[in-house]
Formats: sequence, structure tokens, C-alpha cells
Amino acid sequence: MGILILSDTHGLVREVKETVERHAADKVFHCGDFCVDWQREPFAGMVLVKGNCDAAGDVPDEQLTEWKDLKILQTHGHLFGVKSSLMRLHYRAEETGANVVLFGHSHVPVCGVERGILFLNPGSLQLPRGFDVPTYAYLEQLEKKKREVRVKVTYYDHRGNPLDRLGGSFSLRR
Repeated sequence: MGILILSDTHGLVREVKETVERHAADKVFHCGDFCVDWQREPFAGMVLVKGNCDAAGDVPDEQLTEWKDLKILQTHGHLFGVKSSLMRLHYRAEETGANVVLFGHSHVPVCGVERGILFLNPGSLQLPRGFDVPTYAYLEQLEKKKREVRVKVTYYDHRGNPLDRLGGSFSLRR
């Protein structure tokens, strides 16, 4: 199994629930701007961070989660200026020792590796930008070696159809 990554759902509940139920996942990460009561289902069971549109006082701005051989830094992205550059987010990943960074805010699906760190923005289920359909992502660990771990990222549209033009397999530092 893997992890499901959502962001920028901006008040959607039924659609989020359908997305979560569609995939078997060890964990579900939401990268902020959920814009609903975070204590209700399906959000209550997720690893959440607060976005710039969220009023959830008890939800942190960032989370660090270990899953299998991955150390995952999760944030919304607005506090790191991700709409103009990923540099500050990259520095934060290095500070925390993360090899995966999950973020949102821009509503643009992004997936790439820089210096052994995977940067993944699942896009938005509500208001896509820079892409023609709403998106979310699924991350699987394929294998681990002494100094690296291989992962696969699959993007889906809001109906659960895989988007082959996004994602791929990547080698990350361990």
C-alpha cells in the first residue's frame, strides 16, 4: 500500500470522502486549505496541516512523519513562498532531514526530485491551476537500497482515472 495526498479541497467533503474510499492507503495526507471542520470525517483520520484559508487552530503549519523508509515533511506552502520558488522549502527539508516534501497552495500538480528530495504537490481537487482537471496523488515505496529508496508517484483526476503524463518513479536519498 501507499499514501494518498490531497490539497486545496476548499470545502469539498463528499468528493474528498469518495477519493479516500477509492484507494487503499496506509495514510492520507492533506496539505491544507480543507476549509471545513477538521474533526469531521473524512478529515479526522488524516495527517493535516493548516493552509492560509483554514481557521483550524489546533492543526499545525507543518508535520514531519516517518513512513516506511521515508521522512515526510508536510506543509501547505504559503509560509515558504512556494508560488515563486521552492528554495525556502528545500532548505527546510534539509534542516529536518526529509526525503519527501508534500505541499500545496499553488493548486498546480508538481512532482520532481532535487538533490535526493522528492517535492510533491498533488494539485487541487477543487480549483486546479496550470492543469485541465482536478488532481490528487498516490505515493508508493517500491524498494530500498543501502543509500537510496525508490518510490512511484501516480496522479489521478477527480474521478480516479490515472494521469500518465504526471508522476513517475524516482530515487531518493535515505
